[in-house]
Amino acid sequence: MPLFGELVALIAAFSWAFSTYLYKQFSHQLSAFELNVSKGVLASLLMLGVILVTQDMALPSQPQTWLWLILSGVIGIAVGDSAYFAALKLLGPARTLVVESLAPVFVILINYVFFSVSLSAQSYLAIALTTLGVVIALYPNDRLNTMPTHYMVGITFALTAAFCQALGMVLTKQAVNYGEYSTWWAALIRLFSGTFVIGMLIAFLRHHSLSNALSLRGVSNKTWLMVAIFFGTFLGVWLQFIAVKFTDPAIAQTLFATSPLIVMSITFCRGNRLTRSMILGGLLAFSGVALIFMPS
Repeated sequence: MPLFGELVALIAAFSWAFSTYLYKQFSHQLSAFELNVSKGVLASLLMLGVILVTQDMALPSQPQTWLWLILSGVIGIAVGDSAYFAALKLLGPARTLVVESLAPVFVILINYVFFSVSLSAQSYLAIALTTLGVVIALYPNDRLNTMPTHYMVGITFALTAAFCQALGMVLTKQAVNYGEYSTWWAALIRLFSGTFVIGMLIAFLRHHSLSNALSLRGVSNKTWLMVAIFFGTFLGVWLQFIAVKFTDPAIAQTLFATSPLIVMSITFCRGNRLTRSMILGGLLAFSGVALIFMPS
């Protein structure tokens, strides 16, 4: 089906848009590592449940597939998501998502430098328009309410998250090249690998608690955390793999980056005011997305 990967990437963006601000309220109740383990364990159990119910036995058969998926999970989920939650805590959603929008640029650079993969001029223009639009729309106009040192640490975490998620996408694309296997197994291997590494790290860190992460002790509104995990991690990681399987990771990551614009559209429909920069950025990003779906 033409543009199937791009359509799935947009669905993933909608899924993450719904979960992003839900995760934000839990970033102060659990550490970045603890929240990463909580979502990873619960989403992995959901994926395992789907595999058991559907009796899905189509595991990857090639060792290279396992290697790429495990590396993708460790880098993209263990490191990338932990850095993302840490940035949320220090910078808030707006600034974190602005820096996160650089992920498609990192994908292009990694793909070109390490795998000699390039795109068409139309694709590059679409990525540039979408990324610029997201940055303009999300650039915060409010004054900084945090210490300069905390701000710089937050920016470092956000850049780390963007780079690791970009590298995770490229590594996931490499796994696609080795045989046919179930997308649920691929998503589970990738998610569990990252979660396992973070769990082992927490076990040796004094200021984090593995029991808190697994029991959700001290977390209020657990129902909303479950909803965020269902849409943002369980569905999100699965849809992410499908999108990368059927399209270039730079295109997929660009469409993933539109999730905050979807959030803005929802808040506008609920009566919130949009600024000029939001409208201009939204139009630029929409132009970029439309260009992605246009025939070359």
